[in-house]
Parts: sequence; C-alpha cells; structure tokens
Amino acid sequence: MIYKQYGNTGLNVSAVGFGGMRFDTTKSNEENAELVLYAYDKGINFFDTAPGYCADKSEDIFGIAFRQLSAERKKFFVSTKGTPSEFDTSQKSQDAVDKSLERLGIDYIDFYYVWCIRTVGQYELAMVDGGQYEGLLAAKSQGKIRHITISSHLRGDQLGDILAKDEFDGVLLGINILNFGYRWSAVELARKKGLGVVAMNPLSGGVIPQNEKKLSYLAAADETPTQAALRFCISSPEIAVTLNGFTTKEHIDMACMVADSAIEFSPERLDAIRKSIPEGASGICTSCGYCLKDCPKKIPISGYLQIYNESLIADRSESEMAKLIKDNHSWGLLADKWADAKDCIRCHRCEENCTQHINIMDRLEVMDRWEEKAYELEAKELSQKSDT
Repeated sequence: MIYKQYGNTGLNVSAVGFGGMRFDTTKSNEENAELVLYAYDKGINFFDTAPGYCADKSEDIFGIAFRQLSAERKKFFVSTKGTPSEFDTSQKSQDAVDKSLERLGIDYIDFYYVWCIRTVGQYELAMVDGGQYEGLLAAKSQGKIRHITISSHLRGDQLGDILAKDEFDGVLLGINILNFGYRWSAVELARKKGLGVVAMNPLSGGVIPQNEKKLSYLAAADETPTQAALRFCISSPEIAVTLNGFTTKEHIDMACMVADSAIEFSPERLDAIRKSIPEGASGICTSCGYCLKDCPKKIPISGYLQIYNESLIADRSESEMAKLIKDNHSWGLLADKWADAKDCIRCHRCEENCTQHINIMDRLEVMDRWEEKAYELEAKELSQKSDT
C-alpha cells in the first residue's frame, strides 16, 4: 500500500480507502466486519461511511470492526457524514455526531462531511447561523471531530468558489477517468489550498467494469480498463484517497495490487484519453439514485439513464438501443417499472436532485422514442409466437 498526505493535516492516509456503501447486506454485520479487518491488515487505514448506507447498517458494521481495533485507533482514520437538510440546526448536527460516535464505537471522528452538496443553496443552508456547520464547530471544539470536510457534486467552478472560503479541511467528490474534465479544476484548487481530496465513484458507479470491451482505450497493454480507472485516481498526486466500495476480499486485493504498482498517468496519456472519450461521456450516469426521490410519476429514471449510458460509451444505432430497452423490459433495469419514459411531465425535480447535472428530461425524450420502437419489437415477437 502507498500512503499520501491528507492536505495540510499531516496525516498519512492509504491511497485506497474503504467506502462503506457496498457491503453484502445478505450477510451478517459480523461477517461484513471481517471484511473491514481484512482491509486493515492489507494496509488500508481510511474508512468512509454514512448514516443510511447499506440499509442503515454501514456504521454498525464498521463499529464492530473498530471496537476490535480500539488499541490501534491512532493508526486508522474514520469519516462519516450528515446532510444540511436533515441536520439543519446546530443541536441536530451535534446530536448526529454523537449518534455516529456511539454506533462507530470510537471517541472521535477524523473527518466529518457536510454531505451531498448538489446546489449552492444546500451549502448556504449548512452555513446559516445556528445551522449544521455551527454545530460541527462545537463538536470539533469538544474533540469529537478532528476535521470538518465537505462532500459535493457541484461543477468544478461552483465548488471552487466554496473551497476558496477556507471553511473546510478536505473535500469528497465524484472523480474518475471518464469525468475528470468536469471537476478537475476543483481538484487542483483544493490541492493548491492544502485541502485533502478524496475521490468517490472511481469506477463511474460500475459503468467501467461493466463495459470493459467498449472502454479498452482507457487501459495500457498490461491492465484492464477497471485497473486503469483505479490507477488514474490512486496515482494522481492531487488525490489523497480513492474510495472503493468493497463487497469481497477479492475486490480489496485488486485495489491494493493496483496501489502497490501504480504509475502516474503522463500528461500525454491523459490528453489522449480525454480526446478518446466519446462525445457526452462526461455525463455518464453513475446511478446514485437521487433523481428518483421526488419523481411524481415514479419513473425509474436511473434505470433509463443506465441504459442511455450505452449510447454514450458505444456508437449504437436506434434499433440497437430499442433492442436493449426491450431486453431490459423483460429481465433487466426496467422489468419492474411503474411508469414509462413518456410519462415524464418535465417538472424538473429529477434534474434539481441530479448529482451530475445531467439533462435528464431531454434524455427521457430520447428514451421515449427508443422505447416506442422497443414496444413495437415486443408486439412483433408476440405476434410471431401466436402465429406458431
């Protein structure tokens, strides 16, 4: 494992971090805690969680492991989070910190994130008098938090304006080999100001490992696109920690192997990759699911957008996309849908919640056109079956 400085904190953190959002919830908390201990033995010392992750089991799973590592407490680092909307007063914010401390079985949290800032208004809510940030400052003064940080999905320029105010010690943001042009300005500013940068979604929410053949241009001769994507974040000097959501020991082994042999991408290689990414690929949906929260029609938006990703990654025809949708009607992402793409009423709620600022409604219009063709294919197949 390689280790890096987390901004100006003086802390040495593992280049690979354990993101606590991918535990196998069919297993017991104790079994999942063994995975955390395995990662620690492999050299990972940065562990990230949040209330609500994994059916609200994540903090408890880490707590089981951390209690077993209590004698090693100074050797590993813990981050958790809270949203400004849920913890909108100083007292609620402090209560949330206390609850996380109890569940995690630790006396202090190394990094506490003002979580999931998707709009400037959400940041402003956190910063009002008597709001979340004020509560976090109080918790920090009591030794319950070491560093106040921010987790954001804003564009690079918007986030840069916030980071310039010197209110946070670090930043967590979605950055990967496909979208680095979208947020890299914020990454560079954060590093220049001495903030620690933590990358989430290094595999673009699973898009990269699921489409390795199409994304072969990302990789060098001796690696897979998945390994190349991990190497991009792990080897970037601007990024202190690359979070990986681990489900198995094999996932941990692969990430650690990449870290042990990571060679930094040259500027020439990055420029070649940037030019190779298909038009619009920086808008690939990573399926965070926030778009689903307020849809009045209950359209399975993230399912549609995952299918739309195929048109961004590969040059697929309309008939190919229609067949893909048809297949997903039967057994895939759209098998249990409540509504069709055509049911969108353009209320803008999904786009307001989108962490990547995707033009969702326009994409749904395109998906509607493809879906009509999919229904025609289904009707044709049904007719052929009835004839026989």
